[in-house]
Amino acid sequence: MIRLRGVEKAYNHRRILRGLDVHIEPGEFVFLTGPSGAGKTTLLKLLYGAQRPTGGEVWVNGLRVDTLSRPQLPTLRRTMGVIFQDFKLLKRKTVMENLTFVLRFHGLPERECQRRAYLTLKRLALQHRQSAYPESLSGGEQQRVAIARALVYQPRLILADEPTGNLDSELAAELMSLLCDINYQGATVLVATHDHSLLEAVPARTLILHHGTIEYDGAWPP
Repeated sequence: MIRLRGVEKAYNHRRILRGLDVHIEPGEFVFLTGPSGAGKTTLLKLLYGAQRPTGGEVWVNGLRVDTLSRPQLPTLRRTMGVIFQDFKLLKRKTVMENLTFVLRFHGLPERECQRRAYLTLKRLALQHRQSAYPESLSGGEQQRVAIARALVYQPRLILADEPTGNLDSELAAELMSLLCDINYQGATVLVATHDHSLLEAVPARTLILHHGTIEYDGAWPP
């Protein structure tokens, strides 16, 4: 599902990632943790093609991401759902429209778009906000809409960057339960987080990224 071979990433000659070799099997649930600035977000960006590595190979779903052209990236992204740390909601579209926009991109008929979007919003207790615009939502609500948008197409791969950062402990627990359910149904899940309470709550393989390298790969706690 995911394979990194000798992956390097540098910004202005500052090395962020250093020779990463990582293999994540289909259906795995994996945490990526480490201090701020360790390179967690950068690694996720390489996986969905928002950035290219300085060196090495990035493989996702059988595609070599670092060699894909911009027109080829939608083929990759149709197989994944990405939960962004800064939400990236479409400000001029309602909550419902943010979700149905994704489904239309995948070619689903309008009635099915509406059905799936509503059921996903209901699952995240957001159905009453379906006609609201992002700017009228609280930070926690915006986070849940971003999560709903990533999940609505039932993708094979979920990449989540600090998905509980704006949620209280109860909602964070509900989200992790949802991600575990999705993983149980066969999706691969990679969650980047600095919240050790999540690592303690969900027994899963944990990668610790430090100074641009994987210094630990195994069960939590180390």
